[in-house]
Amino acid sequence: MSEPTNLLWGARFASGPSVELSNLSRAPSSFFRLFREDLAGSRAHARELERAAVLTADECARMLDALDRIEADVASGDEQPQPGDEDVHTFHERLLVQTLGTLGGKLRAGRSRNDQTANNTRLYLRSTARRLTLAVLTVQEALAAQAARHAETLMPGFTHLQPAQPVALGHHLMAHAQAMSRDVARFIDWDARFAQSPLGAAALAGSAFARTPELSAQDMGYGGPCENSIDAVASRDVVAEFLFITAMLGVNLSRLSEEICIWASRQFGWVKLHDSYSTGSSIMPQKKNPDIAELTRGMSGTMIGNLTGILATLKAMPLAYNRDLAEDKRALFQTVDLLDLILPAFAGVVRTLGFDTDRLAADAPRGFTLATEVADWLVRQGIPFAQAHEVSGASVRYCEERGMELQDLTAADLPQIDAALTPAVLAVISPDRALAERWGKGGTAPVRVREQIAAFTETCARQRRWAMAEPTGAALRRSPSRAEVLA
Repeated sequence: MSEPTNLLWGARFASGPSVELSNLSRAPSSFFRLFREDLAGSRAHARELERAAVLTADECARMLDALDRIEADVASGDEQPQPGDEDVHTFHERLLVQTLGTLGGKLRAGRSRNDQTANNTRLYLRSTARRLTLAVLTVQEALAAQAARHAETLMPGFTHLQPAQPVALGHHLMAHAQAMSRDVARFIDWDARFAQSPLGAAALAGSAFARTPELSAQDMGYGGPCENSIDAVASRDVVAEFLFITAMLGVNLSRLSEEICIWASRQFGWVKLHDSYSTGSSIMPQKKNPDIAELTRGMSGTMIGNLTGILATLKAMPLAYNRDLAEDKRALFQTVDLLDLILPAFAGVVRTLGFDTDRLAADAPRGFTLATEVADWLVRQGIPFAQAHEVSGASVRYCEERGMELQDLTAADLPQIDAALTPAVLAVISPDRALAERWGKGGTAPVRVREQIAAFTETCARQRRWAMAEPTGAALRRSPSRAEVLA
């Protein structure tokens, strides 16, 4: 048997845990990233114990000072977890007892690792949602900047990956930006829904000492405490919903990634990747590969898997806390770490894309993308759209049989197609005119694209203000490192 040196349990056991159990039970090193959140909860709990007269005012002050020093030491690397530290809570209690002696052991009264870990996760995610939002905004703003440069640039729009109608390149890029903006909106909605503190729930029934959780919630920047102590420690929809948002963000990034890969191909040639955001081949000297787009596309699958994994973990778990719930952090941290890599690189790719506007404009009418213009012109002549659709389709067939595009039609061709077609229709077979006609709100007309970008810029500014606001108040402040203190 090998017994850890700093267990928070074990008196009722005749022997210590086996090596195998210790190895399985010990938190992965990545979980110790929650040290600031854990210490924030400890500060709030110390104040609760003072209110409950478990700690005197002097003891509470000494406790808070020790917690500040521990945070500085851990942040600077002067203190690190040891193999006997089962988790971040054990690590901090060891340091607290080393610093304060028996007083350090008083902090455990009236709390449990169950409410601690739930609280740590919420604090971490509320802060992380804002940090990720700032990174998503760099992608959104890069898209908007490109869209502003290309509000009038023609390109073919697609449905079913087939040429459909001409659109403005700026309009197409803003479609991706709008989707990502909703991901940020989801973060904001999520944050409002889960701005409740689990601290004070203890193991599951509430605490005999921490009986003013409203105040500790206020300490940590929450709107209030959780309404139900069992739900506070047992639920992980806070994690599942966060992972849904990140998975949806991954999907939206992946869809744009797919288009970048296609557009950068020789067959399309619509966009050129900047050298600093592309790679080459170890065997083929001519290659210029869209690795960032491909890696993003691949990593989005991992993020989807993490969402699926946590839902599968939760689906048959009885109330209240079960050790299975520790898996939430494994999924969370992997997803967050992936996005920390993806988003800056992806913003750089988008910001430096160079579009071949001549080629895009030349491709805009190809594939009979102006067929709808013919049908719409016929409708304006009083012909029902069902009949106009047939006449326009006949025009397409006529051109296909002769290897020509609609814009190649002449007045001499029209009577051979249908008597309803007069030379006046030739004026509407124009990609620029097709764009200008779609001037309703949300349409691809350049004037509407510019309005959309202006409104989007205001939305980004609001989202940035939310992300820059500190959600966790003074309790999760950045304590100075020891070097900063000595300086």
